[in-house]
Amino acid sequence: MESLTVLPEESESRLDHVLGRLLPEMGLRGRRRLCELGLVTVNDRQAQASRKMRTGDVVLVISGEESAKNGSAAPDEKSQAASSRPENARLFPEELPRLVRKYGHLAVLFKPASMHTESLAGKPGTSLQALLPELLGGQTGVRLLNRLDFSTSGLTVAALDEEGESLYRQAQENGQTTKRYLALLEGALYRDMLATQKLILKNRSRVLVELAPHPDIRRHTNVQPLAVMDAAPLCGMLKQYGWEGHPPTSVTLAGCTILKGARHQIRAHCAALGFPLLGDRRYGAAFHPAEEAEETFFLHHGRLLLPGLDVSTLPPWLALLDKNAARAAERWLKD
Repeated sequence: MESLTVLPEESESRLDHVLGRLLPEMGLRGRRRLCELGLVTVNDRQAQASRKMRTGDVVLVISGEESAKNGSAAPDEKSQAASSRPENARLFPEELPRLVRKYGHLAVLFKPASMHTESLAGKPGTSLQALLPELLGGQTGVRLLNRLDFSTSGLTVAALDEEGESLYRQAQENGQTTKRYLALLEGALYRDMLATQKLILKNRSRVLVELAPHPDIRRHTNVQPLAVMDAAPLCGMLKQYGWEGHPPTSVTLAGCTILKGARHQIRAHCAALGFPLLGDRRYGAAFHPAEEAEETFFLHHGRLLLPGLDVSTLPPWLALLDKNAARAAERWLKD
């Protein structure tokens, strides 16, 4: 058995990251696997990889040296661990941040939902920014170029040097970037819609939408319905996670395309069109998590196109949809 006591500087970090001090040769995936198998305890109780640590917590790996190195357990240990874990422990299947592709002076990374893009004062938990050295092999001087909301998953771009940042900024100014998002919207949307309104951003937690159109097409949002689904199966599952309010009768899987983008652009524009993101209480969703602090919605940056670069990734919540919707999402990202 191996153990550690959580240090003050590790407070609010995830368990799987704190385990790196105890198991420095094991990657994040292996540490997560140990937690899944019930081989890691915090204060003598089994804990999920995503658990936030507190100063003085005692973390114990109970699998023995060989199992700890391999991230595996004996068959009886596996069955015992599996039986002790609740099914569907998380709304979104837990994915780890990762490097998707390096391209010249740029790196494209995947950010999971429920993770901050940047390290911000007063925001607990590990951020993608803090993990950049680990994800990029110790490279320093890396700078994130776009930011996703805490509940948004998908692709983010980092500049490996000043030239990379200049190339990306220039592509954006020239309208040469295309960003495709997948979203789940409340209601039944049957035709393509284009949101052109200006957004009021300054000093507001909720972006306001003006009536006047924005003259810059890079600030517009194209919303394309991909599948309209009966909301009952999905909303029934969400109720088990404490969601409340008035479930919609239909949910639309939509493809949202922007060229440059602004803070909350897709969320605000979809709400202004009458189809807020499912769960997005801040922008008027009628069905949402019970606790206001537990902001959760379905938005995924699934494809990024730059001059010479085309990268895509599927959302972790795709498995929650019916097969026809899932196939429609895959086709739209690849078209």
